[in-house]
Amino acid sequence: MGGGEEVTPADTSVATLLMWFAGLGSVLSVLTVLWTIFSGPAKKNAAVIDAVKGELAQLSAAHARLRDRVDGLPNADMMHRLELSLARMEGHIDRLDERLKPVAAISERMQELLIEQGRK
Repeated sequence: MGGGEEVTPADTSVATLLMWFAGLGSVLSVLTVLWTIFSGPAKKNAAVIDAVKGELAQLSAAHARLRDRVDGLPNADMMHRLELSLARMEGHIDRLDERLKPVAAISERMQELLIEQGRK
């Protein structure tokens, strides 16, 4: 294919194919470089995302445990009933205290009597 030779159609198609393959190879090389540049950070981010997913799973488990504990605590209605029961118990204790005062007085008088008899 130098200076004065005749170019045949077969030479033209082979030369054209070679040019297309060279161009396609260059485009593929550029695309491969771009893919490497842009996929590198994505791989790093994937590792970070996996770590965050693990932490999220741990937090979800802790949240479920805490929710179970809170569900076991008394609600406002239960606390109100407990307060009413305590108020009734205080009333009962006050009545028992009043009923036991005469018994305490009797016990005190008996003790004084026994002490006096012991002195004689």
